Amino acid sequence: MSDVIVFKGAVTYPITLDPTVWVFDDRKFDLNAYTGEDDPALSKQMQYLQGTGTQWDKELREGAQLPSERKSLAEERKVLEGDYGIRLDPFITNAAPLPEATHVRLHRENQEPIVLPISEARRAILQFAKAGKPIKEDGPVYFYLPEVLLNKEAPITGITALEFFSA
Repeated sequence: MSDVIVFKGAVTYPITLDPTVWVFDDRKFDLNAYTGEDDPALSKQMQYLQGTGTQWDKELREGAQLPSERKSLAEERKVLEGDYGIRLDPFITNAAPLPEATHVRLHRENQEPIVLPISEARRAILQFAKAGKPIKEDGPVYFYLPEVLLNKEAPITGITALEFFSA
């Protein structure tokens, strides 16, 4: 089993992903709370903007103070117990598929590859932690499309590489 995922083929920047470090990524989200109705990244951005506006108003009324960024111990422990995922789209954007690339081939360990249009792959969610631990069995990630995750169907497992190509 591979511990990393390689982006290769028709990309400007071949990259290697190490899912074990995503637990520290602010883009991660709890899969058990995922509803599919709104994009978690947009929700966090709205929360940030609302918090910034509230802080601005407070500073205008009361004067400036240094903000406290400390998370509670319960929030920090939750990271060690949850099922977490991250969207694949930012990583595809960073690899910058070439204009002629239309599809991505998901290479899997000891299984046949799966071919998807890049637009479908951009919608994907990669689960990288189960019960707070990195996914070792059939890992390093589980690949879900949003509807598959919501329907609690089996994910695509054993992914070792994403190869971009023109069909």
